[in-house]
Amino acid sequence: MRKVVLITGASSGIGLALCKRLLAEDDELHLCLACRNMSKAEAVCAALLASHPTAEVTIVQVDVSNLQSVFRASKELKQRMIKKWLYVICVEDHVSEIRLYISKCWDHA
Repeated sequence: MRKVVLITGASSGIGLALCKRLLAEDDELHLCLACRNMSKAEAVCAALLASHPTAEVTIVQVDVSNLQSVFRASKELKQRMIKKWLYVICVEDHVSEIRLYISKCWDHA
């Protein structure tokens, strides 16, 4: 079973660099790109899959500054990731607050 890694802020900057680094080390990963802008996320997804065709890359739309968006994304991920371990990497400001939101949302999804 593939490791599933969720990365917030994955469509640019540190989040994108982290996606590239993780796939360079293990291109059998399942990366889940958590992004606000779906068009940017889709372009990044296509580029990552072009350079790492054995990887699995999916997208979930989420605005981590909006609690309702985090709840919705958590519920969607919980349904999609049945029987899979999910590793979460938050590449945002106020990471401790985001971790708390994600934990609460996941428990209530």
